[in-house]
Amino acid sequence: MRRDSNDISRSNRTADRPVSRRRFVAAAGATGLAVGLAGCSSGGGSENGNGAGGGGRSVTEGDLEYDGSDVTVEYSTAPLFGNVSDMIQQTLYDVGLPESINVEFSTTVWGADDLQARYNQILSAGRKTPDMMLTNFAYTPFFAPRGWLLDLTQVFGEEKLNALENDYSQVMVDSMRWDGGLYGIPQFIDIPTIQYRKDLVKEAGYDPEGENWATEPLTWERFAEVTKDTQEQAGTDHGYTTAMNQRNLGSISGYEHLVTNGGNYFGDMSNQNGPIGDRPVTVDDERTIHTLRQFRTFLYGSDDDHALDGLAGGITPSEALGWDTNPSMESFSAGEAVTHRNWSFAIAQYGSEENFGEDLGVMPFPYGMTEKKAPYEGAGGSNAKLGGWHLSINPNTERLAATVEVIKAMTTDEFYLTIFEELGSTPPKPGLFESDRAQEIDVMSRYLDTLQYQAKNQFAPPINAVWDAQKSAIGQEFHACLNQEKSPEDAVAAAQDQVKQIEQQES
Repeated sequence: MRRDSNDISRSNRTADRPVSRRRFVAAAGATGLAVGLAGCSSGGGSENGNGAGGGGRSVTEGDLEYDGSDVTVEYSTAPLFGNVSDMIQQTLYDVGLPESINVEFSTTVWGADDLQARYNQILSAGRKTPDMMLTNFAYTPFFAPRGWLLDLTQVFGEEKLNALENDYSQVMVDSMRWDGGLYGIPQFIDIPTIQYRKDLVKEAGYDPEGENWATEPLTWERFAEVTKDTQEQAGTDHGYTTAMNQRNLGSISGYEHLVTNGGNYFGDMSNQNGPIGDRPVTVDDERTIHTLRQFRTFLYGSDDDHALDGLAGGITPSEALGWDTNPSMESFSAGEAVTHRNWSFAIAQYGSEENFGEDLGVMPFPYGMTEKKAPYEGAGGSNAKLGGWHLSINPNTERLAATVEVIKAMTTDEFYLTIFEELGSTPPKPGLFESDRAQEIDVMSRYLDTLQYQAKNQFAPPINAVWDAQKSAIGQEFHACLNQEKSPEDAVAAAQDQVKQIEQQES
């Protein structure tokens, strides 16, 4: 039905100045990515579809001069935009796109993996179309070093590049940087939150407004207590629902829980992207064991051999171990769950008058350890995984000037606010949350404070060519643990060994 989001500033760490989470999440944007490239590019070669080197196409000033002639730009996108192509085309004209430029929407599928496979075929063959593509930051370490995406620093002027540096979510922008280049410009950011039945928790005796749940995160212990108590009083089938299949445990929902508990796979967040083979691997940290015990308690309650003492449990159905995003939504949508983890796109659906309306509550991620107490810089506190999508240009396009005009129109404030209003796709520019128009958008305007808070507390996963193999290994071991096939200690030890082997093979 809808999408999964799959799934770093120029500031460097200093020894004599306190460093914020944002700086540590952002660290390695200009340096770590380049090192990651040197450490992991051997598997994919450096040739693009035209046989050119990994640097890709070199753009001249003449390439960017649109002469006003009638032209069609092909945009490879997903159903979210393709299904409303008439509205988007008109919005583009409204924000200043020349009417001589027509946009042809080539609608494919949702899912970062499926789109990556499609683009891999197109770009490796050197095809000239589509001219532009909806892309995910997971593609950066595979496409950028091969020259399969155009470096946008060649096509945007100083004003736009300065705006990207100053006005956008930096973790979002920097997720598409590689070796000094920029290979995508944000189309929208997805912000994970906890969505809950405000009416049910109020009936159970809690006061979300009085306790300001919208911007003051609960601890996981408090969250579990509220969820369990409300589930019992309301008689819902489930308490807390989230996607917990193998993929999500390694890289999305499981990763979020770990970071909110003060842990991380590679120590400080500044190590996310490398140097591969020369960074700490901390999968077997006690915070990871704690997180798996927390999940086991949520799933099986206090009777589980590895349950955490004093933590309310039995709030998550074991069926969640087979759920991806869409299946995880069904129980909450049907009114049979109290709390639910999902991306920000779901808020527009759940908060509509046809569904829960103002009975929908939204809160930031709970936490198990504060940022100050977390053993790793950038971990701890309310923290959620970065999601969202970008716009990228095919370096083989023969319609570069017109394509750049389309992207300029698609990255205007007016366009961002229109897709926010019409589709619930959250703007990648934090300042737009403060605009008069955003304050008036139906449904989403009720939750702007929470979205703003969580958007400032997002982390990017590793962006390098070894991450796919590593997250798969982690997900497999974590999944075995939560299926009660392995103890938390054995699972993290096995994951640690596999992740280190992958590091050593690619270094």
